[in-house]
Amino acid sequence: MDKLDDPLSRLNEVIMDLEQALSQSQAEIKALKQAHEQESICREQVESELKASQHLLQLVMNTLPEAIFWKDRNSVYLGCNQNFAEDAGVGSPKNIIGKTDYDLAWKTEEADFFRECDRRVMLANHAELGIVEPQLQGDGKKAWLETNKAPLHDASGKVIGILGTYQDITERKQADIALQDLNQKLELQTSQLQLALERLQHSQLQLIQREKMSALGNLVSGVAHEINNPVGFLSGNLQPAQDYVRDLFGLVDLYQKTFPNPGREIEEKIETIDLAYLREDLPKTLYSMREGIKRIANISTSLRTFSRSDAEYRVLFNLHEGLDSTLLILKHRLKANEHRPAIKVVINYHEMPSIMCFPGQLNQVFMNLLANAIDALDDSNQGKSFSEIQLHPNRITVTIQLSNDRQWAMIKIQDNGIGMTEEIKQKIFENLFTTKGVGKGTGLGLAIVRQIIVEKHCGTIEVNSLLGQGTEFILQIPVKTV
Repeated sequence: MDKLDDPLSRLNEVIMDLEQALSQSQAEIKALKQAHEQESICREQVESELKASQHLLQLVMNTLPEAIFWKDRNSVYLGCNQNFAEDAGVGSPKNIIGKTDYDLAWKTEEADFFRECDRRVMLANHAELGIVEPQLQGDGKKAWLETNKAPLHDASGKVIGILGTYQDITERKQADIALQDLNQKLELQTSQLQLALERLQHSQLQLIQREKMSALGNLVSGVAHEINNPVGFLSGNLQPAQDYVRDLFGLVDLYQKTFPNPGREIEEKIETIDLAYLREDLPKTLYSMREGIKRIANISTSLRTFSRSDAEYRVLFNLHEGLDSTLLILKHRLKANEHRPAIKVVINYHEMPSIMCFPGQLNQVFMNLLANAIDALDDSNQGKSFSEIQLHPNRITVTIQLSNDRQWAMIKIQDNGIGMTEEIKQKIFENLFTTKGVGKGTGLGLAIVRQIIVEKHCGTIEVNSLLGQGTEFILQIPVKTV
């Protein structure tokens, strides 16, 4: 009996252990079920919260005025907001997932452009902002976009895709295009007005020049003509007067020889008039009158040379004569006065053939440049005493020569006057620009000079000047017309 009780006892113990283990396992299973149920509840809660967050995020993105999208490294769409979905023609953001730009409403070249931009941003790992690009939208309308693209990173910083946003700037772009068109039209109108103004100023200069030269020519020509009349009368009667004097002296000699004792009254008269001195001086007086008449005739010739009228075609002209006649007319301004000594004029005339030109117009050029040189010298004399000016005398140098290739006539007019700054030198040929005081200059002289030399004679003008050291004008005129 005892032998049987031991195995049975052990069996009961085993059964009790098994029941205890089973009970413990059932408790553990129950706990696991409870934990699983709790985990499921938490997971469902997290998923619910995640869906709510995603929904909220989608609502936020849909509320933003920009279109928003994101893609993976292969430029496959992972999502977008409602604005982008409508532009792309897919209706809802969920319909964009898995599509590429080639599946949407864009043109092929637009899709190529978008993907190339994606590739650049991801390779450079650097955002591109303010990209202005055209887009054909789902409704068939062409829009202009301002796009920003930035690389997307994972937790380790690796680029996993791209995030993009854009704004529709069609109205602004259209306004810019309209503004550009308007600016182009305004620029065209401005250039047309500027051209019309230049033509008007050109015509004005020509009218002023013609009127001035016509009036001056008429005046000088009339003066020369009036001078010629008395000069011709004096010149024509001077020789007979010399013959009459010679005859009268011959008669006096004959009287003195025939009547050696003329009487006291005649001897007193001879002594009173100093007959011996009269016989010696009267021929000299007549000779001086002849030289004076010649000089007046030369002045008249110079006046006619200066005032000659131009035809519609060029004629041969001697530049030496033109400058000589101009200097003669300005001689009264070159003479000494109570403020300064005479202005010295140095003439360097080289061998020069007559050139084909418009003489009257060139004479006007010489007049303007020489008159300006005299004005510059007078300005430089301000504040100086007579003796100070004598130590550094005023001087104008006029040079006429041929260029080395003998194709150009070169006229140089140089003064040692006040000079000019670089700023003034750049403006001197502008219409109406003058450095002279009110009432002393029109601002047309050098503009006319440029027009005559450059436009009328196809020549050139060079100006060399330093402030305080004088100015030199170098004119070049072709010897022969082309």
